[in-house]
Amino acid sequence: MAAAQTWGSPASWKPFTYARAAQPTPARKPGEKTLLALDGTTGTLKLTLRQLQAMPAMRYTILHRQLKQTFTYQGVTLRDLAARGGFAGKDLRVYAANGYFTTIHADDYMNEPIMLAYSADGQPITTLQKGPLTVVLPAQPARLNGPEYGAAWVWYAERIAPLK
Repeated sequence: MAAAQTWGSPASWKPFTYARAAQPTPARKPGEKTLLALDGTTGTLKLTLRQLQAMPAMRYTILHRQLKQTFTYQGVTLRDLAARGGFAGKDLRVYAANGYFTTIHADDYMNEPIMLAYSADGQPITTLQKGPLTVVLPAQPARLNGPEYGAAWVWYAERIAPLK
């Protein structure tokens, strides 16, 4: 068995090309809906859409195979979300509102721009498009679109947690 990867500090991580840098995190407004919960090492961090949109944004165009449509998605990388939750470098689970979940390996989300998308073609992702939050995998490397990750596009995502 191979030795476990240690990830060091964010400065040592593989660089991603972001569409937009991080913005100051807005305070939650009264009554603002939580879209994502990060079950971190020090508790659960609940994020609103505006707070997700303030994080560094990734953007790329990819075919959504189930919908048979190509979209330009924008969202937050799982690596940045895991860092925010305090569990970067650990395998994680992404849970959907309908009870579905999948595991995404640390080696993959730490090195590849796998994102939790909140917009498609510049618009909020509708329920019919599997939103408001959807895990999106890049076209490359090709193994991310193979059998191991065939079901990793989590629709209606609402929670991310490290594997224990």
